[in-house]
Amino acid sequence: MRRNRDSDDGIGQDAFLDTTANLVGILIILVVVVGTKTKIDAEEYSRRAAETQAASDLDAPRAEAQALAEALVRHQRTMVEYELETEYRRAERDALLERVQLARQSLQERLAAASAEQQRRVAEAQRIEELRSELNKKLEQLGVDDERPRPKIVLEHLPTPMARTVFTREVHLQIKGNRVTLIPWERLVEMLRRQAPLAAGRHAARGEIADTLGPVGGFLMHFHMVPIPGGLELDRFELEPLPDAPAETLEEALGTAGRLQIELATRDPAETVVTAWVYPDSFETFRKLKARLFEQGFLTAARPLPWDVRIGASPHGTRSAAQ
Repeated sequence: MRRNRDSDDGIGQDAFLDTTANLVGILIILVVVVGTKTKIDAEEYSRRAAETQAASDLDAPRAEAQALAEALVRHQRTMVEYELETEYRRAERDALLERVQLARQSLQERLAAASAEQQRRVAEAQRIEELRSELNKKLEQLGVDDERPRPKIVLEHLPTPMARTVFTREVHLQIKGNRVTLIPWERLVEMLRRQAPLAAGRHAARGEIADTLGPVGGFLMHFHMVPIPGGLELDRFELEPLPDAPAETLEEALGTAGRLQIELATRDPAETVVTAWVYPDSFETFRKLKARLFEQGFLTAARPLPWDVRIGASPHGTRSAAQ
């Protein structure tokens, strides 16, 4: 009986030890699991904490970088505005300098013109004084020596002193500034004959017509038409020479390549008269031209003009008188 009891006690102790061992094993496993999980959680926490810290550490530099970028954009915009303003001011300054330069140049030209005019007046005054002094000397000489022989005066004249009215074909010239300009008279008159009726038809309802033809050969023709019973008629026309109207010296005009000489080469002297419209500074040139043309068999007619009068004609005017 005792042996059986001891055997049962041994079995009970083994079972207790097994249970204890199992519990200890379970506890160990739990400890390991808990430790592992704790380690994982700790590592995850550390990683998240590190990321959070890194993110928070980058916030300040990122904000600073963003602020710098915005400041750079504002600076660039400001620089562009400054450049535009500078360019505008530069253009404004250049325009102002140009106006100043033009004003200075105009002032210099006026001063030069005034100086030249003053010099001319002084020279004229000196010349007048010299002529007056020379005249006084001549008068004194005449008063002292009345018996002194007088020099012979030769009068030059052409063999045709009588004037006759021109009813033949005419060649018209302008003589101004001692230069000869051939006037395309026939071409302008022919253009007027064609255009005047057309102008009268277009403006029949108007009281009068003033129009311009050309340019032809360096001249414009201004014509004026007035109303008459049943229509309009020509009142007068005037010729306006343009700055580029070809003007030649007397020698050039009568040279082999001169415009006047070429025109006269196609004319019959017996049927052609040269009409010269002469301004006050060119009568001597006209006198020489008249003599030269007479040698070629052409008669001339003079039309003296004041400075402020244009070359012109009227259906009610007078014809040229040739000599």
